[in-house]
Amino acid sequence: MTYSSKLPLHQIDKAHIKELVGQAKAGRKEAFDELVRITYPRLLAVALRLTGNAEDAKDVLQEAYIRAFRSLKNYREEANFWNWMQTIIRNVASSLLARARRRRFEVIDGVDSNDISGYKGDMDQEIVDSIDLKEAMDELPSEMKRLVLLKDFYGFEHSEIANRLSISEANAKVRLHRARNALKVRLEQRLPKR
Repeated sequence: MTYSSKLPLHQIDKAHIKELVGQAKAGRKEAFDELVRITYPRLLAVALRLTGNAEDAKDVLQEAYIRAFRSLKNYREEANFWNWMQTIIRNVASSLLARARRRRFEVIDGVDSNDISGYKGDMDQEIVDSIDLKEAMDELPSEMKRLVLLKDFYGFEHSEIANRLSISEANAKVRLHRARNALKVRLEQRLPKR
């Protein structure tokens, strides 16, 4: 018996799911393919809620199905398949999002101030536009420069910055305030004398 993949969860026969899982555990690839077909829409919605992005959600779900297939031998018959899959999806999404954050930070760690553009900070944009921001940024100590880059150019949240620098969020805010003040002093020194 096959079911439409558009059926809501409560209309998909739990006994049929259990039967398909048993067959898949016994090595029937077609049974696992049927499990994927009937559970995909519902589980894609779970992955989408976790990632907030359709492409990432599809990647997460694909990896989750691969992990599930590899782990079928460990699946306990009395377990709820939906809960089991949702746990796998949460783990995969968490790993994907952590890797994405690390990649963002790795890119930023390697950013040369020659590449800076798109200032989003709280200084007067006219001042920022009228002087050589690159020179002022280059004069900052490296940690201050990193803080300003992370927050004012790349838009990271204080919590992400704190996480990256292994400091508290309050400490990240204080250090960022100091870095912005140091940058402002350097920018004001470059203003034409009136």
